[in-house]
Amino acid sequence: MPSTYTLLVATLVLFSQLLWSSTVWSTSHLLQQDRIQNGGYIIQKNGEVIDSMREEELFIPASTIKLLTGYTVLKTLGEGYRFQTRFYLDRNDVLYVKGGGDPVLTSESLLEAVKAMKAQGLSKVSKYVLDDSDFQLESAITPGSENSVRSYDVANGALAVNFNSIAIRKKANGQIIAGEPQTPVTQIAREIACQLPAGTHRVNPEAFQLTGNTPSHLRYSGELLHELMKQEGIDSTPTLTTGTVPSSATLFYIHYSARTVREVVQSCLRFSNNFIANQLILVAAAKRYGYPANWEKTRQLLETTAYEDLQIPAGQIRIEEGSGLSRQTVATPTALLRILEGFVPYRSLLPVKFDAQVKSGTMKSIYCYAGYIDSRQGPVLFALLLNQSRNTRDQLLKSLVRRIDRALISSRQYKTVYGN
Repeated sequence: MPSTYTLLVATLVLFSQLLWSSTVWSTSHLLQQDRIQNGGYIIQKNGEVIDSMREEELFIPASTIKLLTGYTVLKTLGEGYRFQTRFYLDRNDVLYVKGGGDPVLTSESLLEAVKAMKAQGLSKVSKYVLDDSDFQLESAITPGSENSVRSYDVANGALAVNFNSIAIRKKANGQIIAGEPQTPVTQIAREIACQLPAGTHRVNPEAFQLTGNTPSHLRYSGELLHELMKQEGIDSTPTLTTGTVPSSATLFYIHYSARTVREVVQSCLRFSNNFIANQLILVAAAKRYGYPANWEKTRQLLETTAYEDLQIPAGQIRIEEGSGLSRQTVATPTALLRILEGFVPYRSLLPVKFDAQVKSGTMKSIYCYAGYIDSRQGPVLFALLLNQSRNTRDQLLKSLVRRIDRALISSRQYKTVYGN
């Protein structure tokens, strides 16, 4: 039997713990609202909203919308799905390259494909025909993109390598060398380098004036493939054209992406890559509604997931594209909370910051966080959307984590007294 003193201490601790917990979880604000000039948030524990502010108002979510994209893609394609790039050959040694929207088609993976084709007997390529027909986008520019030289502004395409960005190093004397060791210098890189100052760059090729009529992402893919063929000792002619695969060509090789959809989504969420996010949702939309993929199909798929699967009211979210790059995409904190609820099985894909699993969203005067904090009382889900010039999201998140940790301490003290 516990002593009267022990019972008294336990009662006092229980009373203070319940009183403090009630204050933390119910009556007081968990976030300092004076740090929020224009924004809203919502915090939920065990299915119950424990604090909120302007939770039904629309804000620009920036890259936190990638949570919806990731969820939609994983549900539509399946976690183990791998992207395909197909290579066809005709009797005149013309190599047809049909892109399948692989978001992680890199120099390294193209080199693997070249080596595999060489092992299967490929010794000569007289011409390259680049087939981008799986995507038929209404605009060459991604919605929300400013088409700047920055790599986060790149366009999407069914056949695009190295995230459709080109790495370049230009020395002070004008010499142009490879921007990364695995990628040979291509002619398109040389043309772009002539328009750049000395230094190391990773650029959006679409933003530059280039010779010829071949779309920049296809030209870069073809030129890089040609350079890798030469590197492996294959007789290659650098003649490029666009077109579709004819029935007379024979399927020669299929390259499967090294990463599964689950791994690609994780990479997209951790590095917040806009190109990858939109490649993912374009392929998913084509799988759901039929090829070719276009922006309207991606919006339809994302909205269907939001409205029907996650039961988000139509007035609480509006989606322009899958990366959050567009300022026309808006959502309420409550809508983000619904997305977080659906994303729970995949929350391990998120990076950790300040002891929270979190997806950030950042643009000029946009600072957002959405994610999960583990507590002894249950998981805490939070969505914080700030559309203001002052970036206070780190202070707010740190404060939230600290307050939840204090609740954990009280819980541990209570359990220690009772011996549980």
